[in-house]
Amino acid sequence: MSLLTIAYTEDSLPIASLEQRLAAMKQWGLALEIANRGTVSVESYQQVEVSIAAVQAYLMHDFHPLHYDPEHRHQAICHVEETLTLAAQLHAPRIVTVCGFGHHLADRPFERSLEFFARVAGRAKALGVRILIEPLSPKRLGAMAHPEEIAQLMTCLNQPEVFSLVLDTGHLLDSGFVLADFLSTWPHPVEELQLKGRNSAPPDMTILSPGWLAALRTRPSVVCVEHRQPITWERFEAIAKRLQQVRIAWSEIKPDSHLSN
Repeated sequence: MSLLTIAYTEDSLPIASLEQRLAAMKQWGLALEIANRGTVSVESYQQVEVSIAAVQAYLMHDFHPLHYDPEHRHQAICHVEETLTLAAQLHAPRIVTVCGFGHHLADRPFERSLEFFARVAGRAKALGVRILIEPLSPKRLGAMAHPEEIAQLMTCLNQPEVFSLVLDTGHLLDSGFVLADFLSTWPHPVEELQLKGRNSAPPDMTILSPGWLAALRTRPSVVCVEHRQPITWERFEAIAKRLQQVRIAWSEIKPDSHLSN
């Protein structure tokens, strides 16, 4: 059985120095997911014993394939390629991307997304870094917001060695899905499952329950907590303890109880 990486996004950790945050990750045996805003110090992360599960192409909030401005679409290519290079330098096996952000968008969203990701595939393959695409909710994106559209995009790209999918419980909840029903019937491979509540809140104990593992039809490689609302160290430790239970529950699941991805 493949090992499950349990991660936490750096931006979601309590306010502290980078050294304190990395120490907490090491203490709890967690990997880190970091955001590339163009200011990441590679040396700061290379000197610690914490693995980087993924690097988020964070500037895709502003530069993305569906932007109405062609120059912004070009900058999106540059940002994704920069994030791929950064991930390779940090020995991170994957980056997290989106098709777009916002509601003032260019036409032909599916075709533009397909063209965009096909263009960056060669760079990803050369660096040995996978590109994960995350469907957002309709609150965040006016097109390509349904997970099935991203699954269809994967099919058309037809490069499973390069592209895979992220599912985010917060975006699923904001889209109106019932998590247990959705996760138990979702038929496509999922490389990363992000855990958070509605409106980017920290995940509650229901979302953090190991029970959803038994419902998943596909095996994620990464489970990562991500949220925008700040938390205390006490709340973080409560979440970290639950994540340890998730890790234990995962180790006890029989390999033939899931479909392999």
